[in-house]
Amino acid sequence: MSDRNALLRSVLHHLRVSNVTLSELINFVITQNRSHKGPNDILFQDIVTNTRAILSALDLHPATKASTTAWAHDLMRTLYSAAVRELTDTSHGWHFGARHADPAQVRDFRLDDMAGHFERLAPDLWSLMISLLGNSAKAKKGGRADSDANASDSDQYWEDEEDEEEEEDVGAHGSCGTTNANTEDRARSRQNLLTKIKSVVIISILMNSQDQQCNALQSLTGIFLHSCGAPEKLVKVLSRMGLSIAPTSIQRAIKSMSEHSADDVEDLARTLLASYAFDNLDTKLPGGIPTVDKLQDGLIHITTGTLLRLEHGVTPEDLRCGKLLWSRSENNPSPDADPRPFDARAAMRRLLTLHREPDLPDGTLSRRGRFRKWFFIRTLLKHGPPAFSHFRGQLADPETVEAIPVKKLYQVPLRAMDINLSTVSGNLKAVDAMYVQGGVGDPLQNPSVPPGGASISDLSDYVTLVHGDLGTYEHVLAAMRRRKQERTPYNRLQPVAFVFGLFHLKMAAADGIWRMLVLPDGVRGDHTSFIKLVGKLRPNDSSRLVSNAKFRERHDLITHVGELLQLDAWRVEVRKRWPTFATLEEWAASKPKLADIEEVAECLALEYTEGDGQDISQWVKGPPGEDFTAQRDQVKENTIRTLNYLFLYEELSYAMNAGDIGRVETLFAVWIQLFRAVGKHKYANLMLRFMHALYFVYPEGLRCVRPPIVHHLTLLI
Repeated sequence: MSDRNALLRSVLHHLRVSNVTLSELINFVITQNRSHKGPNDILFQDIVTNTRAILSALDLHPATKASTTAWAHDLMRTLYSAAVRELTDTSHGWHFGARHADPAQVRDFRLDDMAGHFERLAPDLWSLMISLLGNSAKAKKGGRADSDANASDSDQYWEDEEDEEEEEDVGAHGSCGTTNANTEDRARSRQNLLTKIKSVVIISILMNSQDQQCNALQSLTGIFLHSCGAPEKLVKVLSRMGLSIAPTSIQRAIKSMSEHSADDVEDLARTLLASYAFDNLDTKLPGGIPTVDKLQDGLIHITTGTLLRLEHGVTPEDLRCGKLLWSRSENNPSPDADPRPFDARAAMRRLLTLHREPDLPDGTLSRRGRFRKWFFIRTLLKHGPPAFSHFRGQLADPETVEAIPVKKLYQVPLRAMDINLSTVSGNLKAVDAMYVQGGVGDPLQNPSVPPGGASISDLSDYVTLVHGDLGTYEHVLAAMRRRKQERTPYNRLQPVAFVFGLFHLKMAAADGIWRMLVLPDGVRGDHTSFIKLVGKLRPNDSSRLVSNAKFRERHDLITHVGELLQLDAWRVEVRKRWPTFATLEEWAASKPKLADIEEVAECLALEYTEGDGQDISQWVKGPPGEDFTAQRDQVKENTIRTLNYLFLYEELSYAMNAGDIGRVETLFAVWIQLFRAVGKHKYANLMLRFMHALYFVYPEGLRCVRPPIVHHLTLLI
């Protein structure tokens, strides 16, 4: 080492003697002596190899640190500015013209696409953002110098920040899913996601600062704020921060998109492959000043609607059956008609024979029993001891009765209509207004079409599917009866085929359970009754929930009480089989196999819920000639029957989420009887009327109304 140092000192001495500075030498080697920059130029190759070491030495020395840092700052500022300018190029598609805004731009926008684009075109700028936000590549590789305790605290911070709702009990296909990641992995994954979002936002602000027309993210944010009814002051503040476009630009974008949306509505409606869904929207606007002549309560009644594209191979010819349906209508006064009046008994018999199972031997689970067995297992794996969670990936979905193929639902919203749906005439105006927006109807006799309306697509021979709630159904039926003497198909509402949505059925089912298990006077006598458990779950709201519970509250409580009763059934049966296990945790510690869990679940489905293997009506009778009342376990009877009702609701929810229309149809007969039992006769009548029309009036091609039932559910949720 001493010889090497002596040699270097000698070189430096010769440079001083020759009046050559070290900077001149390096500059000469790099920039002047271009002919010796090949692989044989040892000096140049040495500089290339050791560039990082040279720059690090300059940065570490106190005398050169300031100038080195200033040079690096100027260089990187230039490079990052150039990267931002490159991203603002119009060819990349991040310019959003408010005057020419198209709904497709909003519909097709994906933040992930934007992030991938930035990372691909400006990798240095992207890595800088990630590093500044505390999620550098080095940290991802585990190279942080933080202690394990600090890392754990950070993970807990991100986990606590998570503000997502709990996953639905059943996903889009009802699957229980694979094993959940542990808390640390979930927190880290969320941190990475939020870092990516913040990086996109920061780079978008930089792009907008360099080119005001490069405002894709700001435009989307502004449109979102408008849809949420954000105050104008908030929009202005975010606009000045670079997070949104100005309020005037938002209004121009909304106007442009409304014009384009009107074209989209017509394009879809004229294909005749669209169904119409509408509902009332009541809102109260404060600020009205009542007078003696005109009292104002601020309540406004408007109608909203949307168009849904029919999928699953439906063709216009399938819907070209208007004349056939009119000939079969009970409202048709013609002597040549072939009316098929509503027959409740025939409709119920048809329901009972749909998707019928073969006869099963005693002690064997039916399709409904197998679903309940699956649901018992799912509840144990999801809400039972954590030791069971590793079985989740092995739990298959329940059998499918008749599933609808998965298709992405395409819908186009209609303009809001200043129409009150509380009357028959209001519903007629709404249907007519939707047809006018779609450019369909009667080209000659539609009174809503101005002169020159010959471009209206004729609906005389076709049927359109119209979705609505129970009130809509009753008003449409009344309108059809009133207009049966009209001469033209359009005036007698011949193109209208009503289809009810399952979301309203689900709401009615929740209300039916409330009428059975909450509202009757004697339901609080049993300490394990539904309402008693509700009181334990919501002690501060139990009184309000009896008479004023909203649908979402009812849905959650039905789910939670059902899970409580199921876990308690697991505890009782496990202790009955293995007396040494006092709790489910002790049983889980013994590491039972999945086959053991399935065996217990089958017993639960047979013995702990009314249905397969349990008929409470036989328990009530008892042996002939004996007073069986004192021997009955009424608490057990109530719990078994309660579980039966809750399982029926859960099976309906599962079938709708999974798109299993066959399973939904198998539940219609049960819920019709329950609705009648609790006094909801209108819903029972609605379901029977629809099934009668579906299987006794509609031709085979019009059975396409079955998938839109589930589509309407998805739309409203």
